[in-house]
Amino acid sequence: MAKNAGRKANAAAQKKPVTVDKSKDVIYQVKTRRDSDIIKAYITFNYRVMHPGVTPRLILFGILIAAPAIIVKTMWLRIALAVVGVLLILLGLFRQYISLALTKSNDEAYKNGTEFTYEFTQTDARSWTGDSLESSGKYKDVTAFYYDKDYFYLGMKSRDFFILPKSRFTIGDPAEFEEFIYKKSKKTCRWIPDNFRDQMKQRRAKRAVGADPQAKQ
Repeated sequence: MAKNAGRKANAAAQKKPVTVDKSKDVIYQVKTRRDSDIIKAYITFNYRVMHPGVTPRLILFGILIAAPAIIVKTMWLRIALAVVGVLLILLGLFRQYISLALTKSNDEAYKNGTEFTYEFTQTDARSWTGDSLESSGKYKDVTAFYYDKDYFYLGMKSRDFFILPKSRFTIGDPAEFEEFIYKKSKKTCRWIPDNFRDQMKQRRAKRAVGADPQAKQ
């Protein structure tokens, strides 16, 4: 009986669930929710980086379409040109806010206040939804790395895209995060200008680099 009792005790010990401290090797951690600021940051990033010329083109096309309405004599054509032109101009000016409203009305994570956690260890980057591990990737899989005044943006080969508010780092110093990712992935963190003046500075810098033959070497 003693032997049977010992076997049962061993079996129970083997079945006992093991609790893993997933934060013990975490160097950087960001906890956030998909609120209005996060959604707006993603939309702004998408427009500035992925489709940077769409807004000015919409406004330009709107002006070009609306302008002939001044000289056209046919009333219905004048109205049509003016309406289409103004709509394109408004779409160019306010499409960010239109996208924000549409996303908020359809995004379940926004409606439910779902918490997202992003963790960075010495070997990999992980994303959690609540207590569920959603994805894990090596630093060699980093495809893009950007920053602006308030956020880091990190893209992975798995099509994961991390939006990391600098104000929501719960482990690690955000001031050192850029250097950490560069050392691990060899991806340079690119600056996204926040205002028109900074955008002009960035464009002038790119032109200067392009015109300097030594900079290309």
